[in-house]
Amino acid sequence: MSQGPRGAQDLVHALDMGAGRRWVRRWLVIMAVLAVATIYLFREARNFSNPEAMDLGQLGRNLAAGRGYTTRLVRPLSFHLLQERAKETGQPQAGILQKPHPDLHNPPVYPTMLAGVFKVVPERLWTSLTLEPFRQRPWPESFITLFNLGWLACGAWLVWRLGSRWFDWEVGLMASAVYGGTELLWRMSSNGLPAPFLMVLVLTLADVLVRLDQTGGELAPGLLPPVARPLRLAALAGVVIGVGFLTRYAFGWLLIPAVAWMLVTHVRRWLVVPACLLAFALVAAPWMARNHHLSGRLLGTAGSTVLAGTESFPESWLERHLRKPPESPNLLTEVRVKLAVNAADLLRNAVPKLTGNWAFFLFVAGLLLPFRTDRLRRLRWFTVASIALMFVVEALTRTHWSTLVPEANESCQMVLMTPLVLLFAMSFFFSVLGSTEFGHPLLRGMFVGGAWVVFSLPLLTSLLPPRNFPMVLPVYRPDIVQEVSGYVRQDELMASDVPWAVAWYGDRECLWLPHAVRSQDGEDFLSVTDFERRVVALYLSPFTSEEPLRRVGTGEFVWGRFYLDAVVNRNLPKGFPLLDAYQGSAEKGHLFLADRRRW
Repeated sequence: MSQGPRGAQDLVHALDMGAGRRWVRRWLVIMAVLAVATIYLFREARNFSNPEAMDLGQLGRNLAAGRGYTTRLVRPLSFHLLQERAKETGQPQAGILQKPHPDLHNPPVYPTMLAGVFKVVPERLWTSLTLEPFRQRPWPESFITLFNLGWLACGAWLVWRLGSRWFDWEVGLMASAVYGGTELLWRMSSNGLPAPFLMVLVLTLADVLVRLDQTGGELAPGLLPPVARPLRLAALAGVVIGVGFLTRYAFGWLLIPAVAWMLVTHVRRWLVVPACLLAFALVAAPWMARNHHLSGRLLGTAGSTVLAGTESFPESWLERHLRKPPESPNLLTEVRVKLAVNAADLLRNAVPKLTGNWAFFLFVAGLLLPFRTDRLRRLRWFTVASIALMFVVEALTRTHWSTLVPEANESCQMVLMTPLVLLFAMSFFFSVLGSTEFGHPLLRGMFVGGAWVVFSLPLLTSLLPPRNFPMVLPVYRPDIVQEVSGYVRQDELMASDVPWAVAWYGDRECLWLPHAVRSQDGEDFLSVTDFERRVVALYLSPFTSEEPLRRVGTGEFVWGRFYLDAVVNRNLPKGFPLLDAYQGSAEKGHLFLADRRRW
């Protein structure tokens, strides 16, 4: 029977050898990670700069508050789809904007998880902002960042576990360390995006596919494996892809390389493929049926992303249509042009920085290195095929929001393959390292540690002084947004050029501004406030003042011209219903107009 250490000498021996030594190392790693996370949270993390993050955050808060899957960001296109669906089903079209607005743009998994985060913290912390916005982040954003960093840590653990199983412990440990030291992933976590969770799903999918491959590869040639285990694994792969699809619709495209993997590798391909497809359909179908019931489209407004950014629908014009968007006879050509232009830009800028460090070049070089096992070779080509597919998807779904936050936004699809890329990159790194003579193990360890520092330089340098201010300027001022939103009641409707900021920071229902203030085709603000629902306040941020006036001279009174007339000339168009201006919001280009003096 073994006994614990009896004295100081036995204790030192236990800590220096065996299990004690391993636990000391683990605790040192945990403490180092916690220290880096604390420094990053309090010194480098900034307020949300992605409209998608604010949109997802306010959806999670609405769920936590018991409002259901409704949104405070009212997209004109969403309102149009609800109207058209009501007309098709014979329901009344009047009063649609008077009711809680169902969200038709975002899948439900990530907002539901955020709602769970908000439920476990005191309500006053996720419904309020900091009193010092230039020095401290809002509490809700800090909670979301901590939640995403938890998924980042889970992904690092999976990278280590799978790397140790597929390759060896050194590859797994190094890949996990580089994954955890990638500044791009930390930035996505602090920006409120679900990318860390999706990467965990990518690793889970790869693990399931490898296990599925093993069910047939472990038998002698000509023998068929039992049915139960392959069917379970194939169904699990379908569930994983389905959960990813309900987190970000573009994730569903990974169903194609997964099915191709099963068709090529498994001897029971005609059983496992239907099982995977059926499991995916069972997960995704209820939500798609809900979207079709409300809007007549399986993906709601998200299905129009491919058209956004084309010549007919530049910038955000598509989502701001109150009427049926005009059909262009050359729309297919415009989509091809969008694909070609975005693909060229991705090849120049996004692909070389796929992993946020230099490890991607090791992955490319490692493609020339053959593997002795077919399983790893097939997994590597699954990774390559997935990157190629996500490259096309990213080029097609890219919108003008990608220019605001170019490296950390919802359009970044290829970055989801980062953990698999790092595993194969580190496999190549240690393969080359194995043929190098160092003379002493200490020198080899120093070289490996130096390599990790080089890979993690973007994160390490971001932790150095000077400290970043958390405020994202010039567009988003949480204090100003919350102040002006406070003059509007919960049951009233605002309008803004940054409705996601009003919905998140102000917690008020806000209409995304239609194309024009006044126009001939009904695509204007006055048609909403006069005939659909009264808009009691208008908030314009510097986003409008800095936007080029591309439609001047078209006969339409656009918002850039409206902004200049109101701020510079102190003049509003005749018949405009919001005449009282709040002078306190005039700081640095913000404009707030209301139907009456509310302050």
